[in-house]
Amino acid sequence: MNRKLFLSAFTVSFVLALLLSLLFYQEISLLHYINISFYISGLLLFTSLFLLVAEGGFFDGITQGFRRTFQSKGRDLDKKEVEEMRLFSELLRVEYTPFLFAGLLLAATMLAALAVYYF
Repeated sequence: MNRKLFLSAFTVSFVLALLLSLLFYQEISLLHYINISFYISGLLLFTSLFLLVAEGGFFDGITQGFRRTFQSKGRDLDKKEVEEMRLFSELLRVEYTPFLFAGLLLAATMLAALAVYYF
């Protein structure tokens, strides 16, 4: 895992939660931080888990099916071009682990803030 990318993703998401709290609510409070960090951590987690599933090849069958369908409908693609196309999982080479751990750490800080808020 790229530690520098992880730290920068977490720092940016943490500061973004504070800035969005200031922008939307005109103040920074614990409750506003909890609300906004929930959405940001969810977005980070959803994106990284989507990349994990896509790199695993889950969507390769779907994309191959669409390619065969459009090739058989008389489009400009011939059979050789369809077979030479790269798979969807080969197109995605993004390191998702820093974003996954940044989302998990932001969710953990949100849960800690939630515990402080209620107790």
